[in-house]
Amino acid sequence: MSVSEYCNGNTNTLQAIDNESDNKLTIIQSTAFGKELMFTTVGDGTASSVIVNNAEDLRKIRDYMDESLRWMED
Repeated sequence: MSVSEYCNGNTNTLQAIDNESDNKLTIIQSTAFGKELMFTTVGDGTASSVIVNNAEDLRKIRDYMDESLRWMED
């Protein structure tokens, strides 16, 4: 697994790539989208995207990831 972050001034991207397959998770924040994040997964040549444009939904994702991190560190 490799995780990289990219920024070109108006777009921030975080990409996690499974080094053993073509599975990828890309999270994009861009002023072109307005106030929303795009989560895209790619696997077996198929891409699926979810748009999060609500701060409360993003907080739920953050809280879940924070709890997952605590779980993994224990």
